[in-house]
Amino acid sequence: MIGENKMAHFFPLELGGLLMEKVNATSYEIDLLKFRHQVFREQLRWVPIRPDGLDLDDYDAFSDNLAVIAQNQVVGSARFTAGDQPFMIEREFSRLLAPGERIRKGEGCGEITRFAVGKTISGSETRAIARLLYLSLWEWSRANEVRWLYFVVEPSFYRHLSRMGFPILPVGVPQPLDGGVMSVAGCFDWEQADPEFIKSLRREVAAPRECVRSWMEYDRAHAPAWA
Repeated sequence: MIGENKMAHFFPLELGGLLMEKVNATSYEIDLLKFRHQVFREQLRWVPIRPDGLDLDDYDAFSDNLAVIAQNQVVGSARFTAGDQPFMIEREFSRLLAPGERIRKGEGCGEITRFAVGKTISGSETRAIARLLYLSLWEWSRANEVRWLYFVVEPSFYRHLSRMGFPILPVGVPQPLDGGVMSVAGCFDWEQADPEFIKSLRREVAAPRECVRSWMEYDRAHAPAWA
């Protein structure tokens, strides 16, 4: 888990009245776990329903839980795990890896799980929630010096991420998980990211001063060379 001071340099992110921030050990943590229970256990039925109504597992003990908050309610979630900790893709999702595929671990690696956009009345709010979550993929990775970020999604969402411009690589082929949900494992390789795509994710997003400074440094480092 990233140190709180370092995370404070990169979060919260704000867009259109929405806030995305780390909620470990805050008053929003239980709200996040309830939100995840509604999405992943009650709606999708990917994991069994719990009597306490909380989506909690072993990975929460050492991962960064981020939430998008609107009017004091959690409307989006993402969980990030650093490379020195166990990944779900090593255990629950290992069958999705291609034969002979070995994932990277340790420094420069991470995993994103429990990524969800809540249902809202406004389409524009839904898009803003999604963009903050998409930006968090890159922002958390930069804060933790992660180049390779692993994930598991349905094939249709994998194609959506690719069309958007995310620098992703497959590490397996689509296969059904328990319950018959077709899923595919992939990996973001941030060194292959198009700087203009990253800029598009940041558009109109407000962030702490240190975060904005890091954006400027990134832009300078990736500025086109002129003859």
